[in-house]
Amino acid sequence: MATWVTHFRIAEELMKAGVPVSKVDFLVGNIGPDCGIVDEEGNLSPFQRIPKSVTHFKDGPGIKPELFREKYALKDVEPASSAGSYYWGYYCHLITDVEWIKLTRVKQEEPVHQSVKGTPEYNQLVKRDWYWLDFKYLKLHGNHVFWTDVQHIQRYPEYLPFFPEGQTFKQIQNIIHFYCNTEVPIEYEPVYMKEAELDEFVLETADKLRDMMEFDKRREP
Repeated sequence: MATWVTHFRIAEELMKAGVPVSKVDFLVGNIGPDCGIVDEEGNLSPFQRIPKSVTHFKDGPGIKPELFREKYALKDVEPASSAGSYYWGYYCHLITDVEWIKLTRVKQEEPVHQSVKGTPEYNQLVKRDWYWLDFKYLKLHGNHVFWTDVQHIQRYPEYLPFFPEGQTFKQIQNIIHFYCNTEVPIEYEPVYMKEAELDEFVLETADKLRDMMEFDKRREP
């Protein structure tokens, strides 16, 4: 699945493009499916973890964003409302994850991936690159929405019935702590995901989502 900063970056691109949403609610929705509780070591709590079949609307092996869109009748939801912005953000997260899975499957065919694929270290090596790129992006973009909005969230309600009260806000705090308190090497050259590839993914996915949201079209008589 895509990293949290990747989701925030795509949400920011959509808002720059003028999608009519409530900013903070849209940002939270964009990390909504990942709101399992995490302990201090970064592990999901076995007592509060909600299966991805529920949070990511998986039907069989794959994520099915349209199941969410239909269940919560997004065509009738006002995107500028708090709940509506959260729901649309949640939907964007699911689409982004589908696109991310496509990208990673293509990447897995590259020789550099093939050389370590199937080893116990593979996921750790690949994700190290993903998250290092997150940290670099945040370091270079002090006006990114993570700094200006996300880290200042003080509370957040639950809009979906499968999240217990307070779970989303707890995960927001976990995400803030992760990006603000994790030490990463300054001098590092990603091997399994290049910066330009991630930048391209963000822009292309944002373009696709903007077309799929179709706010103006759905308001036509």
